[in-house]
Amino acid sequence: MREDVVYPGNCRELYEEITLIHQSLPGISYSDLDTSTVFLGYRLNYPIVIEAMTGGHPDLKPINEKLAKLASQYRIAIGVGSQRPIIKSGFNKEIVESYRIVRETAVDVPVIGNIGIAQLNELSIDDVKKLVEVIEADALAIHLNPAQEMIQPEGDVNFRDDLLSKIKMLVKELDVPIIIKEVGNGLSMETVAKFRELEIKIFDVAGTCGTDWVKIEALRNPENSVSRVVGFTLSEAKWGIPTPLSLIEARYAAPDATIVASGGVWSGVVAAKLIALGGDLVGAARPFLKALLEHGEEGLRSFLDKYIGELKAVMFLTGSRTLRELRYKPIVLGLSVRNYLEQRGINVYKYLEIYRRGVVA
Repeated sequence: MREDVVYPGNCRELYEEITLIHQSLPGISYSDLDTSTVFLGYRLNYPIVIEAMTGGHPDLKPINEKLAKLASQYRIAIGVGSQRPIIKSGFNKEIVESYRIVRETAVDVPVIGNIGIAQLNELSIDDVKKLVEVIEADALAIHLNPAQEMIQPEGDVNFRDDLLSKIKMLVKELDVPIIIKEVGNGLSMETVAKFRELEIKIFDVAGTCGTDWVKIEALRNPENSVSRVVGFTLSEAKWGIPTPLSLIEARYAAPDATIVASGGVWSGVVAAKLIALGGDLVGAARPFLKALLEHGEEGLRSFLDKYIGELKAVMFLTGSRTLRELRYKPIVLGLSVRNYLEQRGINVYKYLEIYRRGVVA
């Protein structure tokens, strides 16, 4: 896996400006910690989602199977990669099976389907229903990725607001919830507000702190092509909303929503900060795939054990028995974070009240 396609943003500095207060007398025992949560009707052992990655080719089936096995063993949620190849193949059995293996392996945890909002232009309601049914998904993630599609050689760039009417119909017709997610450039509060008005209650922010999908698409374009140059320029300009800021924007716009904080959430310490800041769950993709490809299933388990250990360490040292308690612990935000929020019209203290209560202040 290439190491030069990780977003070159200012996320490290941002996380250094998000401080949870150490408690020398936590008031609890480490054995008291409870990291469980409920998501999509399942009780999970940890607030973690293995984010959408693969599917669409028979050779990818073993990867999805191993990731699903991990999800089942640890009782965490898992998403599949874009199901666009299923549509393109005419629901070819082998292509479908490369996704369906996730449900067949992870029978007792949430499985999340995945299609791009731009692809809804060419799909009927029945087509979308079938995408959910063939993998027995518990929810359907509809991803918003205009920056990626714009640079992608085969990209679909119709992101007009009339797609909202299609989403509104899907909310009524589908038997499973819809999740609105980004793909590495973050959700703004304006975007979240549009979908919350349609009664969508789950969002995955996928901010600009992780894999740089714009740069990946730029690298797929011919040398000196306009799309390649524009893609590199956007990447160097750090285009998008960093994960912690996108999380705040999403929570501010949808106080009562379930929000997954993803986008470079590659350590349990970062995960803990995002949960304290208003996330219900955290998601990651690249480190799971990297661990599996480089170190096999043992490496995959080792990575997740470390991740969970880091999350629990922060919970213990802040005196948080549960994830809910972590959201009520003292948190200090640095100047650049506070300046950003001020310019976006978000009062820090009002925000804390909003996300802790889950209602508009």
